[in-house]
Amino acid sequence: MPLLSIDDSARLCDGLGIDPSWATLNVWRALLHSPSAAAGFSAVVNALMFHNKVAARARELVILRISWRTGSEYVFCQHVRISRELRISDEEILGARDPQRCNAYSETDRMLLQLADELHEYAEVTPSTWAALEKAFAHDELVELLLIAGLWRTVAGFVKSAKIPLDAGVPSWPEGRETPR
Repeated sequence: MPLLSIDDSARLCDGLGIDPSWATLNVWRALLHSPSAAAGFSAVVNALMFHNKVAARARELVILRISWRTGSEYVFCQHVRISRELRISDEEILGARDPQRCNAYSETDRMLLQLADELHEYAEVTPSTWAALEKAFAHDELVELLLIAGLWRTVAGFVKSAKIPLDAGVPSWPEGRETPR
């Protein structure tokens, strides 16, 4: 899909009330071909990224796992960058590729990654995973976790199908690309 120019993207962001800093991001330069969809998407992203109850670390672990499982280089690499800005360790970030081998994860972390796997595979969280998550998260956080996994699964499908290139300055797959599980 062709990307809008940064100037056109900036004008549309301004007119729609979308964060103007997003106008340079390739995903937005593609999404803005449909201004109404971009505006709605912006509201959901804002709610889940900036007005959320769930901790940013938990959110990023779910996004990293979903993006790894879908093979979305764009989403994974963007969120490696975001996770590093949040000071999440590289062991934890890269552990999302193979959680069973990551010693840095707590049992709650493992349940978050299990939630991502189950939603990716079956579009439903198993009762045992849900029960474990209910012990660690409030209901508002559980709602957000489900929506985070679903939204970034959708984003992964969009950027892969529309062939959205990585943004300037965002490195490709860390340590090379391995086949997702």
